[in-house]
Amino acid sequence: MLRTCIHQSLKRTNNYNSLVLITRKRFLSTQQDPVTIYTGPLANVAKKLKLFSITSLGLGVGISPCVFAIDVPVPFIAKAALVGAAVATSAASTGLIQWVMSPYVTKITVPKQLEEGQVPKELTIHTLSFTAKDHTTTVPIESIEPASRIFTTWMITDPNQAIGRIGQKTVKPKSLLYVHPELCEEEGVMKHIVEKTGIGKGF
Repeated sequence: MLRTCIHQSLKRTNNYNSLVLITRKRFLSTQQDPVTIYTGPLANVAKKLKLFSITSLGLGVGISPCVFAIDVPVPFIAKAALVGAAVATSAASTGLIQWVMSPYVTKITVPKQLEEGQVPKELTIHTLSFTAKDHTTTVPIESIEPASRIFTTWMITDPNQAIGRIGQKTVKPKSLLYVHPELCEEEGVMKHIVEKTGIGKGF
């Protein structure tokens, strides 16, 4: 009888603890879910371009030694020049894609839902790393100003105020960013933000 009572008591305690844990997880999830206020229309294209450029460069470098193994009546210098030209071309195209797409903003989030007309104090700006991973830069709005470089519209004036992350790893924050100016003209949070920060033309 005593064992039965103890067993039932332990079972109820476990059920109660499980219920509390589930409720707590739901509460934290609800409280911590960021709100997306901007989505880059070319986010998927930018990611695929980065992955393609890196893959093509890797394949070019990896296959290059095979050229020297092919038994053809071509001087070694000619083979070396051919390999060098191929790798250089691939590296140049990869570098160009990285230069253009590195500032591209895939999305912008804020910690919580905003009231109408309210401007957030800081933004979490999502871009892509060299290997096309999600790179976040959390920065106060006061540190954002219009950029003048081509393919950029925002710049972070004080990088020390920004925090960059790739996953759980802290990295250097992006200092140049590109958001579509035409998307910021529509009524909403982004329009209020741009009215405060200004925005470059991007070209």
